[in-house]
Amino acid sequence: LGTVPIFISSLLQILVYHKILVIDDEIDICEMIKDFFDNRGYEVIYALTGCGGLDAFTIEKPNIVMLDLCLKDMFGLEVLKKIKKARPSCVVIIITGSALEEDKKEAIRLGADYYIEKPFSMNKLSDCL
Repeated sequence: LGTVPIFISSLLQILVYHKILVIDDEIDICEMIKDFFDNRGYEVIYALTGCGGLDAFTIEKPNIVMLDLCLKDMFGLEVLKKIKKARPSCVVIIITGSALEEDKKEAIRLGADYYIEKPFSMNKLSDCL
């Protein structure tokens, strides 16, 4: 009887779908990503600031974070650093208008899994999952 809760817990982990957190100060991009992935069975939440994104990350515990580098309240690399420190296994996809090679190198060094420059296609973003 003691193995039943373990079995149910394992089964629930299999049935849980991915939760995506989008952190971008452009609401149109957040809504576009949300609509696209909602229609594909993902749960998508978003935040328009770095601080709001970090709060959502702590509360919602997403599997995937899509992160802009240029936020109004803090630089996205700081957000990335805090996310990877808290949960190294979280997949982080940088989506940014910054084409600076030094930003890309630093993002990869800090643990970003993908780096996509704006404008981007939703199919390219989907390929990262």
